[in-house]
Amino acid sequence: MRTTWRLTVLALVLTLGVLLTAGSAAAVTANTSGQTFQSGSCLDVGSTGQCGGWDQTTPGRAGRPFIKYLAVTNGVTTTVIIDNAAGIESPLALNGSDVYAVVSPTNSCQPGQAPGGFCYAIPNRVSVSLVHETALNSWSYDFTTSSSSTPSVTSDSVIDLIVGIRSTYATLRWSWVNGVPNYWSTTTPVSPTAGEAHVKFTPKTMPLMTSGGCSQIPVSTCDIAQASSENLQPTLLLSMDNTLDAGLAGVLFGTSSAFIGSLESTPIQAGSAPTLTYAAAAPHLNADGSARTGNFYALVPSNILTLFGTSVAAFDPAILAVARTGDPGTFSTAWAPWTAAGNGSDGQFLTISNISFSAPKFQVTRASTAQASNTQTVSKAPSVKVGKTVSLAAIAKDYSLKTSGSKLSAKVSTPKICKVVGKAIKGLKAGTCKGTLTVTPKKGKPSKKGFSFAVVGGKRLMLALHHH
Repeated sequence: MRTTWRLTVLALVLTLGVLLTAGSAAAVTANTSGQTFQSGSCLDVGSTGQCGGWDQTTPGRAGRPFIKYLAVTNGVTTTVIIDNAAGIESPLALNGSDVYAVVSPTNSCQPGQAPGGFCYAIPNRVSVSLVHETALNSWSYDFTTSSSSTPSVTSDSVIDLIVGIRSTYATLRWSWVNGVPNYWSTTTPVSPTAGEAHVKFTPKTMPLMTSGGCSQIPVSTCDIAQASSENLQPTLLLSMDNTLDAGLAGVLFGTSSAFIGSLESTPIQAGSAPTLTYAAAAPHLNADGSARTGNFYALVPSNILTLFGTSVAAFDPAILAVARTGDPGTFSTAWAPWTAAGNGSDGQFLTISNISFSAPKFQVTRASTAQASNTQTVSKAPSVKVGKTVSLAAIAKDYSLKTSGSKLSAKVSTPKICKVVGKAIKGLKAGTCKGTLTVTPKKGKPSKKGFSFAVVGGKRLMLALHHH
């Protein structure tokens, strides 16, 4: 198993932010450059100075993964950027768009370099990153300024991305996305027909650093105290590492406000409940010097739920425990069902929120084997539709709080998701509403309880209660 791997190419690309390209691959863009960034060094063209490109691999550019479809939705407007059902190696971007997606052979070896250490033989890992043209032949990975691309890509956009996968890269295991995923499906290539990985996600900012290391996979440490900047850089990382357990095929996770995430697992085998260890890495401090908090999102697919002795329909959060086993710090958890019809895959979607950094790890196990002192207590809590309200009394009741003769008040910590309206909380947009409920009796001291619940458009969900 490849236990130590640093994201050198991706880290290099993300740190540089803006790169110049030269090549002949054509695309139609708003700036009419006549080129795509895919032709640049460390992508389709190898560079002996820093990294190898697709032309240095076997089976080369013709056999690499490719962009099959790319669209960006802002509000009710969807802009299709690439529509490549034919599976062309370097498809054209559609008229009017200066946004593109590039496919990188992350950590591929330079010409003459032996696999091992800091580079690996194909198949290994493949990154897919959105870029936008800033000037003729100049492309940037940074979408932090929302008006800097056509269409605009912001932390509220939904990116719909389909990556075509040819037979050499059929060994897809886990995948990571820099943002909040809401759709995921995969198919296996059967030559000559390509398979695909289809993800929809809302991109989130990530820390960038000018030096140091937070890119080791699996995550073990992050030795940088403070980020240099916080950038919006939509990225998907596909692990085709065939030394990983095949039972991890189809597993997806994502992060917000983290540089990278990882997943380790005990053997995925019938009759045995696995231990899943998720991790994320980021500097302890944001670029402005404030303490960093972030979120981790993980799809636990139906086949792994079966090994835990449950299913999507019968799932009870009490059967699983989530324990922080990396560096100490804060976190809270929530679960929500995913269905193939609505989300591309059947499973349970775990959100670990309010994470403090630098390199936290979270073990998901059957509750009977978890470290009880470090495990979140799970309870039923209300969910609320966007634009609707839930009363403070209803929240208290679902958390089994004694409120007879007491005064209830609340304060939310997610003002973009929800707000307090009188004696209720109103959902503003989809996400996890978090805050503190204060119960003040006629006599005695007030007590406070932290709460979190989903702001959605559907049914009640199982969510987490955390204590202050």
